[in-house]
Amino acid sequence: MIRRINKACRYFPCHKNLEDCTFCYCPFYPCADEKLGQYVYSRKLEKNIWSCKDCTWIHARKTVDRIYKLIRTNKEDLRRDTPLLLARRKEFLRDKPGIIILGHGSRLKEANALIPKIIKELKARLELKNVFPAYLQLAAPGLSKVIGNLAGKRCKKIIIVPFFLFVGNHVTRDIPEILEEEKAKYPRIEFLYTKNLGDDARVVDIVIDNILGKEIL
Repeated sequence: MIRRINKACRYFPCHKNLEDCTFCYCPFYPCADEKLGQYVYSRKLEKNIWSCKDCTWIHARKTVDRIYKLIRTNKEDLRRDTPLLLARRKEFLRDKPGIIILGHGSRLKEANALIPKIIKELKARLELKNVFPAYLQLAAPGLSKVIGNLAGKRCKKIIIVPFFLFVGNHVTRDIPEILEEEKAKYPRIEFLYTKNLGDDARVVDIVIDNILGKEIL
């Protein structure tokens, strides 16, 4: 069923097989994707410009629906400077939170290098200092040691993010057992244990990107 069509537009229909007029002007222009367009010389401007007159991707119903879905999924981040979110951030920082990104750990140094890279980005985006890596096994530092370090920094709240794809024994049993022991050591600290990475619809988008060849090794 065709929807979101603006038949009142003087240029309608501007493309063949037009399904959606939501993005009259493509927000990705110029995408420089040679599958969707090409550079052509403009005599008026006296330079090459990107031409995508035959591209219907942004006017496809599935494309628009996917963009809307991404906006809804990331609405908190998109609106992070609104008064409400600024108030939440102020309240969040007041508790002097410490954040631990907890990975499985590996004997291969290369395998353990990803989490520090992610933490660097987290610190920049969240403007936090107390964000540290920890590993469940086979690598250092361990979870208990990092919790101890954050306790020494007088963090009132510690958030543990399990950097695990699947809900297995580590996520459901081993990590909670360690946290129960740590709670007994530091009764004045609030511990928050988030869901694992695999329990998120955005993982599907990553898989799709890989299937379409964007991350072929």
